[in-house]
Amino acid sequence: MVMAALAILWGLIQLVLVLALSRLDMLDVMQSQGLPLPEAFQWIGRHALSLTALMLGVSIAFFLVSWAMFKRREWGRLGFIVFLVLVALLNFASLPFIHSLFDSMRSMFPAEFLQSAEGMELRAQLNSGLWMSLFTGAITAIAFAGLHGWLVIKLQRPDVRALFH
Repeated sequence: MVMAALAILWGLIQLVLVLALSRLDMLDVMQSQGLPLPEAFQWIGRHALSLTALMLGVSIAFFLVSWAMFKRREWGRLGFIVFLVLVALLNFASLPFIHSLFDSMRSMFPAEFLQSAEGMELRAQLNSGLWMSLFTGAITAIAFAGLHGWLVIKLQRPDVRALFH
C-alpha cells in the first residue's frame, strides 16, 4: 500500500508538471534549438498527459487492490495476483525498448561526429551500455518473474485462500 500511495503521489506531481510543461511545448522548444528528437521521444511528448493519467489510474487501482488484500477480501487477492503477473510480463515486454532507447541516443549525434575518433569511442560506449542494459534487464525480469511466480503460488494455496472472504 505504501508503494501504491507513493506512486499516486508521484502521479499527481507528474500530472501537474505535464500540465505546466504542455503550455511551454517543450518539444517545440527543443526542435527550435536544432536538437534532433527521436520519434519515440516525440510520441511520448505528444501523449504525456494520457500516459500520466494512465499511470495514475493504475496506481489508484493498485492501491485499491492492496487495501482490499489488507482487508482480506477475495477480490483483493485475485487483483494482486493479476498485478503480479502483469508486472512480470511487462518486465519482459520492455526489453526490446532498451535497444530503441540506445538507437535514439545514437541518432541524436550527427553522422560526421560518429565517424570521428571521439564518435567511435562514443559508439563503443553506447554499444557496451546497450549490452549491459540488456543483460541486467533480462536478469532483473527473470528474477522478478521468479519472485512473482512464487508469490502467485503462495497466494493460491488453500490455507492462504481460506483467509480471504
